Amino acid sequence: MEVRPLVLAWLLVAALPAAAQQIRSATGPARKPLPAAPRPAHNSMAKSTTPFNCAQYAWPNHPHPAAKAYCDGVEANTLQNEARQAGRPGPSTEVSELPALGSAEAKRTGTACIGGQAFRRLANGWEQVASPSGGWLRCRER
Repeated sequence: MEVRPLVLAWLLVAALPAAAQQIRSATGPARKPLPAAPRPAHNSMAKSTTPFNCAQYAWPNHPHPAAKAYCDGVEANTLQNEARQAGRPGPSTEVSELPALGSAEAKRTGTACIGGQAFRRLANGWEQVASPSGGWLRCRER
């Protein structure tokens, strides 16, 4: 029996794990996944500037006469805090009644409620109205 082929086979088997380790170690560490994009801040005013619909708590519909005023205060506070946390300009605490855009009254007065925000007519367009108490003025259409 010849020993040489057995020794060569044993050396080959002994060298395989070392060769495999060398191949794996040359690949380096695994790449880290990219961080996910941050989610945008919640915006309660995305559909309406009066999302709590406090008109439903007015006196004939609700037995407590101060329920609407309380709802208006909570709504204004919530919207202002949300805007502050998101770094957006804050809305006003009050809500004005203004004519709708395109109506005869809006053309006559030069003010309109557009998407729940009060605007004033300029020579070349519209500007958003600032509230005397701070923030931009919220409105409802008449």
